[in-house]
Amino acid sequence: MLGILIFILYLILGVMMAANLIPEKRPLVRIWAGGVLGIVSLMWSNVPFSFIFGFTRISHILGLLLTLLITFALYFYRARVDKTTLLPGKKWASRLFGKFAGGFVQEDGRLMLLILPFMLFGIICLLNHSFYDVNGTYYTGQCTYGDMNFHLGIITSLKEQGTFPPEYSIAPGNQLDYYFLCDSVSSSLYLFGLGLRAAYVLPMVFGFLFVFMGFWFLAEKVLRSHSKASVAFVLFFLNGGFGTVYFLDNLRKDPGHFTQIFTEYYHTPTNYVNSQGGTTNICWTNTVVDMMLPQRATLFGWMILFLVLYFLYASVFEGKEDRQERHFIAAGVLAGLTPMIQTYTYFTVGLAAIAWLVYSCIRDKFSWKIIRSWLCFGVPALALSIPQLKIWIFGAVGGDSFISFAFNAYNESDNWLWFWVKNVGIVFILLVPAFISASKKLKAMYSAGLLIFVVTEFVKFQTFAYDNNKLYLMWYAFSTLIVADLLVNCYRKLEGIKGRQVIAVILLIIASNAAILTMGREMYSGFRPQSYSIYDAKAVRAAEFVKDNTPADSMFICYNNHNNAIACLTGRNIFVGSGTFLYSHDVGYQERQNALNSIFNDPEDFEKYKEEFGFDYAYISEYERGNLDKGSFIDEYLKSTYKLVYDNDNIQIYDLNSRI
Repeated sequence: MLGILIFILYLILGVMMAANLIPEKRPLVRIWAGGVLGIVSLMWSNVPFSFIFGFTRISHILGLLLTLLITFALYFYRARVDKTTLLPGKKWASRLFGKFAGGFVQEDGRLMLLILPFMLFGIICLLNHSFYDVNGTYYTGQCTYGDMNFHLGIITSLKEQGTFPPEYSIAPGNQLDYYFLCDSVSSSLYLFGLGLRAAYVLPMVFGFLFVFMGFWFLAEKVLRSHSKASVAFVLFFLNGGFGTVYFLDNLRKDPGHFTQIFTEYYHTPTNYVNSQGGTTNICWTNTVVDMMLPQRATLFGWMILFLVLYFLYASVFEGKEDRQERHFIAAGVLAGLTPMIQTYTYFTVGLAAIAWLVYSCIRDKFSWKIIRSWLCFGVPALALSIPQLKIWIFGAVGGDSFISFAFNAYNESDNWLWFWVKNVGIVFILLVPAFISASKKLKAMYSAGLLIFVVTEFVKFQTFAYDNNKLYLMWYAFSTLIVADLLVNCYRKLEGIKGRQVIAVILLIIASNAAILTMGREMYSGFRPQSYSIYDAKAVRAAEFVKDNTPADSMFICYNNHNNAIACLTGRNIFVGSGTFLYSHDVGYQERQNALNSIFNDPEDFEKYKEEFGFDYAYISEYERGNLDKGSFIDEYLKSTYKLVYDNDNIQIYDLNSRI
């Protein structure tokens, strides 16, 4: 209960901040911006104090006091700038919270109707993908079967161990080289008594809401039309190309080929790299089920990104003297806080800022006013981000080897043009006519998207080229804006012509069918009996014992399966985790992984590594016996040497600090 109250309090404080930052009096805009600011404050406020006190309740209480101080400082700043009397009776509350009564407009109602089905879908998927309990076994859906385990390991280890800066619980001794604030927001709620599942889901529900709202408000600001904003919204969140064709191609010969969309693991029209006949190279992942649902960093990164772009666009393209610098500063501060929420968001903002800086310099002839305004953005964006990049990205294990030059790395096998046509579909086909027909202002806005695309085509930003899609999708977000402008303008010019509604529906079906099938598959995959067992009841019971009976910083020797219950559910350290997670972070795990077999089959090696790495417990289950123990050594040796502290469901846990 305390965790929920803290979360609500931060949302309220965020809305109070937004009331003094957002000049628009529309309540929904302030609620959206305030919600984003509240969650960012919850992520960041404890960080300065966690360096001193660890990730503890003390750090969080001090962080809450800091947030309160910032909230009231913004109020006093706004009062001074606007030359109003401080604390003027009833106006005090209005100043802090904004005037909400009677301020909703027709477009807000339409926005909520548009968002409602997407939010309903998101909530259903969050609930049936987030390790839900059936007779003691935890189940999940397709897209979260992999990544969720990594996020749970960070959430639980940060809360249980309190080490700050955090280390990999699946490679202890290595500083965590990952934008972990997307997970620490759940660790904070978990720390204050909220259950693990609730702490995992609650921030994501609001993350979904604020991403949906943020994109729509940005699109509305850019396009000045709620109908155009709605079309852009649908194109972005129902993104997909022509991947369905691969499933329709053999429908007459093999009807089961089409139904594989709903039964096979990653056989969807937006994520179908290999088929039985060869390489299909369909990898234009859907924004909702392949990005927002499984990848928490992307979800919270986009949540902030759309607010930063909202501020930047307002400053560059419609800036008013009394608001321009305020918006630049707000955008710069938020941008500076993004690297440890999602570094790709920081790259996106940086590239967009470069494009719009060039435009504003050309438009205003490089005046001192332009320099001063962009300094208001650039100084906080760099000052806040450089320490993060130094400590956690380039200063941690392998961080400086992520970025490399590689043209067209995302495309594995196709002709360049055909790859983008079949993956992106209608939006890519219409890009050129949309750009030609766009206004000068819209072309200038789209320069940010073009720069993002060009840079991403030549630079690989992480070990896997696949991760470049997080930047490509931001190019795509800008692209949907100019394509929506073209489509709505064309629709209006067809007024009076019979059949224009039919044409619009056909285009919508072509543009969205791949996404709808993919999203249908994903929601279906989370329900029993189609869902995937991620932690069986035996492992869950053993994990409960470990949480209740072992020190939080204990080191376990066990198998390195990606769904390791010890690492994910208890927050304890394991000798080495899944290479799937560690390889993409460039962590040197191979030596430890190679040692697992000898540790489990040679008494001398077992004792040598135990002495070197400080194993506290041995966890022996079907994973260890099936993958490591070739000669039944581990059972016999441990049973005769160390104290058995847990023996249930064919799982044994030995205390390696207690010899028999």
